[in-house]
Amino acid sequence: MLEDTRVTRKDFIRRRVMPVVFGVVIALMARRSCNESERTHATFVLNFGAAEPSVQAVDAELWMNGELVAQLHRAALGDHIGPTKMDGTFPSTDGEMRVDVQLRSGEHKNVKRTVHVDENATVTVNLTDLR
Repeated sequence: MLEDTRVTRKDFIRRRVMPVVFGVVIALMARRSCNESERTHATFVLNFGAAEPSVQAVDAELWMNGELVAQLHRAALGDHIGPTKMDGTFPSTDGEMRVDVQLRSGEHKNVKRTVHVDENATVTVNLTDLR
């Protein structure tokens, strides 16, 4: 008696494709967990000080290792812009915050600040010299 040696589509997927998919998923999970330890979780808070009522809008960029890693845009809906912060996971502990502030007078102020972060830190970026 001869047995039928044809492989059904279901058997092919189960025996050939699924082990490959499983291996790829494990590799991606391992890569993510390895890279996770190299990233820094932090919160950046923009402090406008007494100039806060005169701020109409703000655009901020965070640069690390020569690359743009985060952006923030916030506009005042009323008389005050309110608390302005940016949370995230960043690839380095040192960088540069580039901030463009539009005042209610229409004037733009461009400010650059060097920043350093530690794990789970809240970093206050002082922009009190806008007036």
